[in-house]
Amino acid sequence: MKDVLKKVIDKFQIPSEFESFEELNSGHINDTFLIKTTQKPYYVLQRINKNVFPRSKELIENKIYVSKHLQHKLKHLAQEEIQQKVLCFAKAKDNTFFYEDNDGYFWNASIFIEDSITYLKAENTQIAFEAGKKTGEFLELTKDIDVANIHTILEDFHSVSVRYHQFKTALQNASEETIKRSKEQICFIESHIKEMQQLDTAIEQKLLPLRLTHNDTKISNILFSKENKALCLIDTDTVMKGVLHFDYGDAIRTICNTADEDERDINKIAFNFEFFKSYTQGFFQEFKSATQQEINLLPVSIKILPFIMGLRFFTDFLNNNVYFKTVYETHNLDRAINQFALINHIENKYQEIVKCIAT
Repeated sequence: MKDVLKKVIDKFQIPSEFESFEELNSGHINDTFLIKTTQKPYYVLQRINKNVFPRSKELIENKIYVSKHLQHKLKHLAQEEIQQKVLCFAKAKDNTFFYEDNDGYFWNASIFIEDSITYLKAENTQIAFEAGKKTGEFLELTKDIDVANIHTILEDFHSVSVRYHQFKTALQNASEETIKRSKEQICFIESHIKEMQQLDTAIEQKLLPLRLTHNDTKISNILFSKENKALCLIDTDTVMKGVLHFDYGDAIRTICNTADEDERDINKIAFNFEFFKSYTQGFFQEFKSATQQEINLLPVSIKILPFIMGLRFFTDFLNNNVYFKTVYETHNLDRAINQFALINHIENKYQEIVKCIAT
């Protein structure tokens, strides 16, 4: 692997020499490596999974477009500070921002953000508040991006109706044994599907403005300083046009779950209402552009996003784990159970959630 990574990083305009590497395992999809060079800055080298992202080149183009937009918005800051707040990418030697290897995989390289840390779950209200600020800031800074210039990398990525159709197809092809062991999850999906299609309906009826959205705002995609200040929203592979509920709901999904999304003991899963309040306060401190119709649908989005993820995990389990990386056979089933358990806890706090957002 060392020889492969050295060959790839040499395709980029890096001013120093390859020294060593570490594999970064934060994501479910792509292969990501920290490349240490003879001089700083170090770089994060990523190989896009072409099986998941067949439009890998366009994916990288989106990332560059958003990066340049954010850098322009923050041009009043020193370059070193911008590189702490925005993913900044290295050019390839052919003056593109990617390298395509002989197997058809696309690679990109970004400047490593020093002294940053990530969390799989929020540890206190300050982290929740800072995460809210960072997500809200991203949406506010990109509100004027022309989404016509953004490629759609994954069609209907957050469409409940499409995900439900995929689930039904997988269910038809699943074994009787698999269906029998998953009866409780199937019943949960069927009993909630109508409620969870509210965003789909609002988008179809054009009641919500389409914005540039990150689409994967889980807590582990925010870099923090050691003083717990949010630095940068990373992993912009899925930036596309969408509605703000995608980013708000997905962030709440991970920040307010008292357990990791891989937790198998559902007794450890609960909805942390204090974290929710802190996140929401931080979010609206930075994001000032929400319409009343958007605000009205924010509470249900807190249920819809874990439902989508649970549906995706469960469908992948039915399909024999072809999408998400897994480490054991029922990994995706356990992830789905986790998400559905979180929804149950959200429902127990739902009236308080509605009141908090309304005020």
